[in-house]
Amino acid sequence: MKIYYQIDDFTPVKNAVVTSGTFDGVHQGHQKILARLREAAQRTLGETVVITYWPHPRFILNPGDTSL
Repeated sequence: MKIYYQIDDFTPVKNAVVTSGTFDGVHQGHQKILARLREAAQRTLGETVVITYWPHPRFILNPGDTSL
């Protein structure tokens, strides 16, 4: 697994299979999404890419919100 903290550091991948979200915890829903991502990548001989956000978009759109 490669982790990039800035988009400028990202290097292109072959046949990218991409999902994005906040992925604030790896609960069953997130596990299902990631499993399907891997399945799709295997079918296309591609690589998985997960785009997540920090800070949470809610904090950008509503700076006073302290809930998660």
